[in-house]
This record gives sequence, structure tokens and C-alpha cells, in this order.
Amino acid sequence: MLIEKKICVSMPLVDEDLYCIENKIENLLKEDVSFIEFRFDFLKDFDNVELILEKITKYNKQSIYTLRPVTEGGKYAEDDSKRIILLKKLALARPMLLDLEYNIISTNDELADFIDDNGIRTLISWHDFAITPNQEFLVDLIDKMRVFSHFIKIVTTANTIEDTIRIMKLYKIIGSSLNLIAFSMGELGIISRVLCNVVGDSPFTYATVENAIAPGQLTINQMKSIYSLFHDRLI
Repeated sequence: MLIEKKICVSMPLVDEDLYCIENKIENLLKEDVSFIEFRFDFLKDFDNVELILEKITKYNKQSIYTLRPVTEGGKYAEDDSKRIILLKKLALARPMLLDLEYNIISTNDELADFIDDNGIRTLISWHDFAITPNQEFLVDLIDKMRVFSHFIKIVTTANTIEDTIRIMKLYKIIGSSLNLIAFSMGELGIISRVLCNVVGDSPFTYATVENAIAPGQLTINQMKSIYSLFHDRLI
């Protein structure tokens, strides 16, 4: 039986690519990726956001928009008040999913109401760049996050192989009632990036074009090569 697994490619948006962005997207789609995560936090000049949105909204059915702050491992260094204005702008462009960190939507009722009132589809994310918390903590966290969306992303750091196993066990505990994307960062977590939609029910996993933008992230070609082994029943 063939294993069809979906890959979301993280694409940093940089000012230098403004006028060739559509070509880059088309080239990515030729790689048989399912979704593209547009990382707006890599931009230096946010005056160009409207122009970028004009160029990429035709891909919205396959798009995740992300504006990740430095505190969550991203590049956006301005204060949250400015980021919320930009997040609302991205929301109204109506991507397939708007990535919002649990830490911001759970502490900002005005943003949460805006998202709800406008019917914006969100992916609620949470990251730990130091450890993988215990299972009780993670299950409780997911229960809190699911209040805001049926798409939840939990990303921790694996310091031991047991950390990675703990993350994979979340899929069995949570079941299929939620679109859970859970894996671990770091070298010990690489296997979870592959297995999250093999042994787990993750709707997709993440890869990068070339250079990793998160610890342990694989490239598109690496991820496709590994999945081809499943296709060929070699493992």
C-alpha cells in the first residue's frame, strides 16, 4: 500500500525576492509539495506586505501565513502591538491557515475576537526551544489550545530519544478528533518530523527548500527521499 504524505514547505519571504516570488512558488509546486508556509517574519520592509499579498493570494488554498516573533524562534523583532496589526492584515487575506502562537491569542481577547468574528482559519502553535515537557503538561496544553482552533501545532526540543517518543505518543492519546501537528526539534527529533504523519495523524509535516530555518528541519528532497522508502516498502 502506498503511503501518501503531505509536506508543507517553509518559504522565507525576503525583500530581494519581491519581484520573482511567483516563479519561486511555481518551482516549489513542481516539487509536489502540498502546502507552502510563507514566513513573513523574514521580511525587513513591511511596507511591501500588500504587494506580496497581491502576488501570493492566488495560492491561498495551499498557504499558511506565519509572522513568528523572536521569542518564538522567528525573526520578527518589533513589539506585539505592531505585530497584531500585521497579523490582522494577513488574516484578512484569508490563507488556508494563519499561524498564531498560543501565547498571543490566549492573552489578547481583542485579537481572538477579531479572528472569530471574521471566520479566520487558524493554526495555533506552541514551541519549546529547551525541553520536551511531561505528557500531562502537553495534553493539558492541547486541551487549552483547541479552544481556539481544530488545527494545533506542538513543537518541542528533544534532548533524549524518550522525548521524541513522548511526542509521538500524543497522537494516540489525542486521537483523530483534532488536526494535531506534533514533533520535536533537534537531531534527536528528526525522526518525529518524518513519523508524525506516518505513525501519527498529522495532516502534514514541515520541510525547507535548502537551509533549515528550525533545528533538525529536513529539506524537501530529504523528506521526499525518506518517504519514497515507505512507498517502495523498503522499511
